[in-house]
Amino acid sequence: MRRIIGLSALLLAALFAIAAVKPTPQKARKAKATVTGGFGNADAISINELKDYDYFLASDQLEGRNLPSRGYDTAALYVASHLSEWGLKPGGSTEGTDGPLQPYFMPIDLTTTQPNPEGMKLSVNIPAGRPGRGGRGGFGGGTTLPAGVHEVRYGSGWMVTPAQGRNAPPLAGGEFTNAGVVFAGNGYVIGGQNPYSGIDVHGKVVVVAGMPPALVAYQAAMAAARGGRGAAAGAPPTNPMTADDMTPAQYAAKNGAAALISIPNYQQLSAMAERGAGRLNFGPNGANWTVTKFDAAHDAGVPSLIAGIDLVNALFQGERLSAAQIFDRSGANEALPSFALSPEKTVSATIAISTEHNHGENVIGILEGSDPVLKNEYVVMSAHLDHIGLANAAADCHPNPVLAPGDTTADGYPITNAVNCDVINNGADDDGSGSTGLLGIAHAFAEGAAKGMRPKRTILFLWNAGEEKGLWGSQYFNEFPPIDLSKVVVDLNMDMIGRTKNANSVDPDPSHYLVNPGAVLVVGPNISSNDLEATLESVNNNFQKLKLDHFYDVTAPDATHDNLGPNKVTGQRIFYRSDHYNFAKMGIPIAFFSDGLHLDYHRVTDSPDKIDFNEIQQVSKTAAAVAWVIGNEPEGATPKLNAELPPLLVRDMAAAKAAGWGKLTPVLPPLPGEPF
Repeated sequence: MRRIIGLSALLLAALFAIAAVKPTPQKARKAKATVTGGFGNADAISINELKDYDYFLASDQLEGRNLPSRGYDTAALYVASHLSEWGLKPGGSTEGTDGPLQPYFMPIDLTTTQPNPEGMKLSVNIPAGRPGRGGRGGFGGGTTLPAGVHEVRYGSGWMVTPAQGRNAPPLAGGEFTNAGVVFAGNGYVIGGQNPYSGIDVHGKVVVVAGMPPALVAYQAAMAAARGGRGAAAGAPPTNPMTADDMTPAQYAAKNGAAALISIPNYQQLSAMAERGAGRLNFGPNGANWTVTKFDAAHDAGVPSLIAGIDLVNALFQGERLSAAQIFDRSGANEALPSFALSPEKTVSATIAISTEHNHGENVIGILEGSDPVLKNEYVVMSAHLDHIGLANAAADCHPNPVLAPGDTTADGYPITNAVNCDVINNGADDDGSGSTGLLGIAHAFAEGAAKGMRPKRTILFLWNAGEEKGLWGSQYFNEFPPIDLSKVVVDLNMDMIGRTKNANSVDPDPSHYLVNPGAVLVVGPNISSNDLEATLESVNNNFQKLKLDHFYDVTAPDATHDNLGPNKVTGQRIFYRSDHYNFAKMGIPIAFFSDGLHLDYHRVTDSPDKIDFNEIQQVSKTAAAVAWVIGNEPEGATPKLNAELPPLLVRDMAAAKAAGWGKLTPVLPPLPGEPF
């Protein structure tokens, strides 16, 4: 399950289209008649096979299944090999494949952009005049420069900086000569404040410094919420930026700026000094990748640079504010005035960017339906196959022989592998458990079909890639679908179904909600489809009899649902946080099965020895039974959307429609390096 970072500007920008996709009001449907038996081969799912699957997917050899990685590719091969063995039809590449397994892959082309230090050039033209006007007070030992063109060395004097946030656009390159320069304070259009008022940025280099105080506070609160530690932990706070607001990069791109230069803080200056050569530093999982097809939907960005001492001093020499004043006041997030720099001061630059490609893959297996007409409709069952890969040793490793693995930190968290220094996020629950359950269901359905038990509708089993990166795989499936999405009647998604409360699950994070054994969180039916809720209740009452917990299945939090205490009214927003949500954006009823968040969420301690395999079995059997019943509903009797949906979902449905999601798209042939 992914963490919440923020709302996509693309989605929020589609407010105008809300009315176009709002579901047609309908009368409340009566609860379906009680389902009595007839759950296909769901009972065939065994605990022993589930253990085999999860222990493999969560093994150290898969190195946390980061996307892209050889560990993730190995997991994809593992799933595909089982689907092939069981005789399920492949739903991936139809041409150019090598061997029996690649047809089960839906390839996803990935791109990373890196600065090319050897091709970087930047110079500042210092005009003749009064270099002391405001300009005394260069910082970092800077000296007054004589008039003329001055080269600023890449790496020590400036660096390319990537855009921030999930699904951010790739690095932008370019070339410009003698561009004028404007300073725009913190550069954010937010809360009715526009620092560009009276300033034309077209063709200019825009310089910004600091951040709005509201955004600083928001980011600090987000860090506390993501870390889930200490008194500040809790549900994500409300983002102060709205659909009408813009970051400096967004404003610069929209208004034709030549480049964006950010004034550094002390930490960034230190990082630049350490890097030296000007290359981007990445964590243990390697470079940052984006989905190539998603990048095409981004507005063209502008080169974004971060200035070093030499460039800051050159830019503000002789200007209204000195480099030292800009640096000190921006570091304190004080308001700074916007102004155009001397018209004779110009910047010329060549921003050299190189591009590399990699690959990921969804894994798709299909059980064709038995009815000659209804087999053209689909029940989709999904889980995500990826996890977060390797951890930074400095964060999770405590190589002190005095400490034991059972010891805890000051905030109550266990010290993990104090001697062995484990850095592999195995992801046994997130989402090894859902992927394991989906394998169990696929096996049971395949065995049932061999015995003559086949649902009328087609069942599509989907293991998504890159959920942890921002729901990539499910977005790719829905944006560029290999099947007619209008024929998908439901998505049943499983994410983190392997952990329940026990004596060792005490969690200091008050925002985590975990179920007891024999219960399951069901998210989505009450929000999106009361029909689906009626089916689920009926199936459960006549089969596994789990306690169906709707803690997260609410449109708006209340005293007992997803608000987690005073001042946490936004809750965890679980409905928006896993792969089912991209199906919901296409108007497809969804049910999301989960057991909740726990102490080991996104930590190296999410290991298979802590999994409740009886829980995975019960949840998987229930999901399989619901799929079987819906797969055999009479024509026109499948679950329908509710007439009223959450505003955010309606807005995102409009955005998906405006972006052209859902057009039937041929699956790519295998990409270079694709496993086989």
